[in-house]
Amino acid sequence: MNAAKLIHLLYQTTRAISQGVNHALAEYGLYSSEWSIIVAIKETGPISQIALASYLNIEPAAISKTVVKLEEKGFIERKSGDDKREKKVSLTKKALSQYTIWEKTINNHRQAILTGLSDENQHKLYEMLESMYSNSQKYKN
Repeated sequence: MNAAKLIHLLYQTTRAISQGVNHALAEYGLYSSEWSIIVAIKETGPISQIALASYLNIEPAAISKTVVKLEEKGFIERKSGDDKREKKVSLTKKALSQYTIWEKTINNHRQAILTGLSDENQHKLYEMLESMYSNSQKYKN
Protein backbone atom coordinates (compact mmCIF):
# COMPACT_ATOMS: atom_id res chain seq x y z
CA MET A 1 0.00 0.00 0.00
CA ASN A 2 1.18 3.48 -0.82
CA ALA A 3 1.69 5.24 2.54
CA ALA A 4 1.13 8.71 1.03
CA LYS A 5 -2.26 7.68 -0.40
CA LEU A 6 -3.28 6.08 2.88
CA ILE A 7 -2.40 9.12 5.00
CA HIS A 8 -4.01 11.44 2.44
CA LEU A 9 -7.24 9.41 2.65
CA LEU A 10 -7.09 9.56 6.46
CA TYR A 11 -6.73 13.37 6.34
CA GLN A 12 -9.55 13.66 3.81
CA THR A 13 -11.77 11.43 5.94
CA THR A 14 -11.19 13.43 9.11
CA ARG A 15 -11.86 16.67 7.22
CA ALA A 16 -15.09 15.24 5.79
CA ILE A 17 -16.20 14.10 9.25
CA SER A 18 -15.46 17.56 10.67
CA GLN A 19 -17.42 19.22 7.84
CA GLY A 20 -20.31 16.84 8.50
CA VAL A 21 -20.31 17.73 12.19
CA ASN A 22 -20.26 21.43 11.26
CA HIS A 23 -23.28 20.86 9.02
CA ALA A 24 -25.12 18.82 11.66
CA LEU A 25 -24.54 21.44 14.37
CA ALA A 26 -25.12 24.51 12.17
CA GLU A 27 -28.72 24.95 13.30
CA TYR A 28 -27.43 25.29 16.89
CA GLY A 29 -24.72 27.79 15.97
CA LEU A 30 -21.91 25.39 16.86
CA TYR A 31 -18.84 24.11 15.04
CA SER A 32 -16.99 20.80 15.41
CA SER A 33 -14.07 22.49 17.20
CA GLU A 34 -16.50 23.98 19.72
CA TRP A 35 -18.27 20.65 20.14
CA SER A 36 -15.00 18.86 20.98
CA ILE A 37 -14.30 21.41 23.72
CA ILE A 38 -17.84 21.16 25.10
CA VAL A 39 -17.58 17.35 25.24
CA ALA A 40 -14.17 17.50 26.93
CA ILE A 41 -15.46 19.87 29.61
CA LYS A 42 -18.55 17.70 30.10
CA GLU A 43 -16.29 14.66 30.58
CA THR A 44 -13.68 16.30 32.82
CA GLY A 45 -15.65 18.91 34.69
CA PRO A 46 -14.11 22.35 35.25
CA ILE A 47 -10.65 22.36 33.69
CA SER A 48 -7.88 24.85 32.99
CA GLN A 49 -7.35 25.91 29.39
CA ILE A 50 -3.82 24.47 29.47
CA ALA A 51 -5.10 21.08 30.68
CA LEU A 52 -7.89 21.26 28.09
CA ALA A 53 -5.35 21.88 25.30
CA SER A 54 -3.31 18.92 26.49
CA TYR A 55 -6.40 16.70 26.84
CA LEU A 56 -7.52 17.47 23.27
CA ASN A 57 -3.99 17.58 21.80
CA ILE A 58 -4.69 21.07 20.42
CA GLU A 59 -2.50 24.18 20.55
CA PRO A 60 -3.33 26.43 23.55
CA ALA A 61 -3.88 29.45 21.25
CA ALA A 62 -6.57 27.57 19.32
CA ILE A 63 -8.24 26.52 22.58
CA SER A 64 -8.18 30.11 23.82
CA LYS A 65 -9.81 31.43 20.64
CA THR A 66 -12.57 28.81 20.72
CA VAL A 67 -13.18 29.26 24.45
CA VAL A 68 -13.72 32.99 23.87
CA LYS A 69 -16.29 32.22 21.15
CA LEU A 70 -18.09 29.72 23.39
CA GLU A 71 -18.08 32.23 26.22
CA GLU A 72 -19.63 34.85 23.92
CA LYS A 73 -22.35 32.33 22.99
CA GLY A 74 -23.06 31.76 26.68
CA PHE A 75 -21.99 28.10 26.70
CA ILE A 76 -18.81 28.39 28.79
CA GLU A 77 -17.78 30.43 31.78
CA ARG A 78 -14.31 31.04 33.17
CA LYS A 79 -13.67 31.17 36.88
CA SER A 80 -10.53 31.46 39.00
CA GLY A 81 -9.04 28.11 39.95
CA ASP A 82 -6.98 27.13 42.97
CA ASP A 83 -4.18 29.30 41.63
CA LYS A 84 -5.52 32.85 41.11
CA ARG A 85 -3.56 33.11 37.84
CA GLU A 86 -5.32 30.04 36.48
CA LYS A 87 -8.80 30.19 35.00
CA LYS A 88 -10.96 27.08 34.88
CA VAL A 89 -13.57 26.72 32.18
CA SER A 90 -16.90 25.04 32.81
CA LEU A 91 -20.18 24.62 30.98
CA THR A 92 -23.01 27.01 31.73
CA LYS A 93 -26.57 25.97 32.54
CA LYS A 94 -27.47 27.03 29.01
CA ALA A 95 -24.98 24.56 27.51
CA LEU A 96 -25.97 21.77 29.88
CA SER A 97 -29.65 22.25 29.03
CA GLN A 98 -28.92 21.83 25.30
CA TYR A 99 -26.21 19.17 25.57
CA THR A 100 -28.46 16.13 25.06
CA ILE A 101 -29.95 17.66 21.90
CA TRP A 102 -26.49 18.32 20.47
CA GLU A 103 -25.30 14.86 21.52
CA LYS A 104 -28.25 13.18 19.77
CA THR A 105 -27.48 15.13 16.59
CA ILE A 106 -23.83 14.05 16.73
CA ASN A 107 -24.74 10.43 17.46
CA ASN A 108 -27.01 10.39 14.39
CA HIS A 109 -24.14 11.75 12.30
CA ARG A 110 -21.74 9.12 13.66
CA GLN A 111 -24.15 6.30 12.93
CA ALA A 112 -24.62 7.58 9.39
CA ILE A 113 -20.90 7.63 8.62
CA LEU A 114 -20.39 4.17 10.14
CA THR A 115 -23.18 2.65 8.04
CA GLY A 116 -21.98 -0.54 6.40
CA LEU A 117 -19.15 -1.16 8.88
CA SER A 118 -19.84 -4.21 11.03
CA ASP A 119 -19.08 -4.06 14.75
CA GLU A 120 -16.08 -6.30 14.06
CA ASN A 121 -14.72 -3.95 11.38
CA GLN A 122 -15.33 -0.94 13.60
CA HIS A 123 -13.32 -2.65 16.34
CA LYS A 124 -10.49 -3.45 13.90
CA LEU A 125 -10.48 0.13 12.63
CA TYR A 126 -10.34 1.41 16.20
CA GLU A 127 -7.34 -0.79 16.96
CA MET A 128 -5.55 0.33 13.78
CA LEU A 129 -6.16 4.01 14.48
CA GLU A 130 -5.07 3.54 18.09
CA SER A 131 -1.80 2.00 16.84
CA MET A 132 -1.27 4.82 14.31
CA TYR A 133 -1.92 7.42 17.00
CA SER A 134 0.54 5.75 19.33
CA ASN A 135 3.18 5.67 16.59
CA SER A 136 2.55 9.33 15.76
CA GLN A 137 3.22 10.37 19.36
CA LYS A 138 6.83 9.26 18.96
CA TYR A 139 7.40 12.04 16.43
CA LYS A 140 5.75 14.85 18.35
CA ASN A 141 7.98 17.76 19.28
